[in-house]
Amino acid sequence: MAGTDTRPAGVLGVWDGHDASACLVADGEVVFALSEERPTRRKRFSGFPHRSIRAALAFAEAHGVEVRDVAVAGRHGRALQRLLDPLYSRGDPARDPTSAASLLVAAWENTVPRLPIAREVERAAGSAPLMARLRAAVGAPFRLHLVPHHEAHAFSALLGGGGPDALVVTFDAYGEGVAATARSAADPARPVATLPPSAGLARLYGAATVRLGFREGDEGKVMGLAARGDPEPGLGRLLAMFAARGGEPALRVPVTRATVDKALAGLSREDASAAVQAVTESLAAAWVASVLPRVPGATRLLLAGGLFSNILLNRALAALPGVGCVFVFPNMVDGGLRAGAAHRAWRDIAGACCRPIRHVLLGREFGAGDARRAAEASGLPWRRADDPEAAAVAHLLAGRVVCRHDGRDEFGPRALGNRSVLFPAADPALADRVNAALARDEFMPFGPALPSDHPPGLWTGRARDEDLRYMTLAVAATDAFRRACPAVVHLDGTARPQVADPVWCAGLDRILRGYAAGGGGPAVVNTSFNLHGEPIVHTPEDAVRTFAASGLDVLLVGGIEVRRA
Repeated sequence: MAGTDTRPAGVLGVWDGHDASACLVADGEVVFALSEERPTRRKRFSGFPHRSIRAALAFAEAHGVEVRDVAVAGRHGRALQRLLDPLYSRGDPARDPTSAASLLVAAWENTVPRLPIAREVERAAGSAPLMARLRAAVGAPFRLHLVPHHEAHAFSALLGGGGPDALVVTFDAYGEGVAATARSAADPARPVATLPPSAGLARLYGAATVRLGFREGDEGKVMGLAARGDPEPGLGRLLAMFAARGGEPALRVPVTRATVDKALAGLSREDASAAVQAVTESLAAAWVASVLPRVPGATRLLLAGGLFSNILLNRALAALPGVGCVFVFPNMVDGGLRAGAAHRAWRDIAGACCRPIRHVLLGREFGAGDARRAAEASGLPWRRADDPEAAAVAHLLAGRVVCRHDGRDEFGPRALGNRSVLFPAADPALADRVNAALARDEFMPFGPALPSDHPPGLWTGRARDEDLRYMTLAVAATDAFRRACPAVVHLDGTARPQVADPVWCAGLDRILRGYAAGGGGPAVVNTSFNLHGEPIVHTPEDAVRTFAASGLDVLLVGGIEVRRA
């Protein structure tokens, strides 16, 4: 059958750990991606992604794609989670990186890959339940590809476009005995440098996040709070935890509750956050600078891995000598592993890399009927909006907060217009109101969304508009930008802009252009459409429920305008 079937060949990509998810590659292009947290409404879902796999396969069926291969991220060290998936998916015990469960999981995953016989036994033990679940989900015969953790991260970063002028860097807490790799984009399967888990930067940042009273996954709060603190009181103690040999960071002491508490003792949350951020930027940037010469002629950085969710670190890397541009894979955390695994498998099958991603609007799309039914069930006043973008512009110019649910879900942890809350960036009072409505921490910065024809002179540095499509990079705002849009410039003078793509984010770009043309200013605030602690909204029902709970002004969903009661 495979020899006569003319349907496009597809690779289903799967990740069944933290931020579980599935994606679809068809004919060398990522065409669908969905995180399991969206349909399950369980933030950072861990375990086998049943619902997102079903959604990916439904997309394949609807578009005539035959799934012949399944690529799963994680080759070794995953047996415990896969054998105990029902328990793991109900409440992943390894959420606190300093807990006994987390330390046990880390020791297992980082030790097994170093033991040749044990790792093959462990791989087989983990593959059996994985294959059983995949056979039940996929149905038709398929070939299985298991892709190592950091190789999957690297191939996700390569979706930014390869070439001999690019250095691919991956960095997270750990994955199969590795914390970081550097590779030439021309030969991505072979690292030119590797760091073991003792590099410790991402693990320290995660542990500090929890010890400062935040939840696992809230590292962005530490980064946001750092602007209010002074790193100097804690800098020496944190640096003393590391030895830097030839630019390679290495922990002198393990990251435990005791060692982290000792390093942060007596510091305010603000000063502790500032110190953790400073150490991370300093040591990570020094290592990347040390490996850049190993790929002669490299001027572009392609980045993936949880550490690169830190936009201030990414800014520091963009400022390194010789670096011309930085691409951070939009789903840089473990949720992006499914795309990298599928890309790696496609390269093996087709002998060529996938085409670079053009946009991240890759999730499910809902129809006008879905939106109408959700609005009718809500009991809130609603009406048809024949021109939703024009309606959004009018509301924004009137100083209202607009919740927007349009088209397909964004791929990654950041809303980029399709599942967003938008409001004027010139009014800090609106920022306070939105923080209260969404139960959002007031010290967290907001990001600006700008049209593709935005005026120059809003920030300094070498960042190009192409580097700023996905809110992955901080820039230094100019005084003119601060005066025009005070709600989106943080205390440290930085902003995290999204420059809307005029083709793939045409609806958002039209709103932003209309707002600027109407005298509203160069940018609006774009923040994710969710209540604090919840995933970003997925269905129209999620959008209406979240809108009703928030008490914000207006919701535009599927050609329907819903207003407050």
